[in-house]
Amino acid sequence: MSIDIPEEIRRIVEEITINKLSDIKGKTETLSFVDSVIEELRKRGGINLNDDLEAMVRPYIVDILWTLRKRGTVSMDDDLLHFSVTKQGS
Repeated sequence: MSIDIPEEIRRIVEEITINKLSDIKGKTETLSFVDSVIEELRKRGGINLNDDLEAMVRPYIVDILWTLRKRGTVSMDDDLLHFSVTKQGS
């Protein structure tokens, strides 16, 4: 699904996601975290985040978290509804 996201947007989403992880303390609701990344993306100038692009970006953020889980940086609940940062600096 992330294939259709423009490369520049993908890089910005990755940067925002990694930066926001440094603010995580304890267990966090995945949906709230995704919403906060989307909100930050909207604040960035020059990005037209229409409904279709947002629909692609949301699962991409979860994909990033899943990749970080595989690396041991993030711990996710089995239902994926909550996660916590296990170590800083990915």
